[in-house]
Amino acid sequence: MPPNLQRYLPIGLVALLLLFVVPSILHKKSSGSSTSAKNQSAQTLNAANLIDQAEQAYKLAQGRFTAHLSDLVSLRPQLGHDLAGGPVVTLDAGTKGGSYLAQVESPNLSLVRARNGSKVVANSCTVVKSASGVTCPAS
Repeated sequence: MPPNLQRYLPIGLVALLLLFVVPSILHKKSSGSSTSAKNQSAQTLNAANLIDQAEQAYKLAQGRFTAHLSDLVSLRPQLGHDLAGGPVVTLDAGTKGGSYLAQVESPNLSLVRARNGSKVVANSCTVVKSASGVTCPAS
């Protein structure tokens, strides 16, 4: 590197540091836009119930359960609103569609529900992160 450019290297490094690192350190997260733990848990519980209702409606119409969440949102549009709050959904249907398993999880709550035909074979709730107002529903 030419001697003239070596003089400017420390200034350039400081400029890059100020440009990229300092703003990320000073960036403060605003709590006004995020939903409360209680609201997230309510949306998670509501999403699990809507998925179960939609799966049953889908089975009545198609004769089998579905592993595609998009099929269920068209049957229960409110499900899209609850999923926009951030819960993660894992959905699987049996090979011939006679059963399904759904896991709906948010940072505070995890719900698992499974059906074989019309019978609920698994229904569990776990509080992942204890927070004010976050509880599992009574079974």
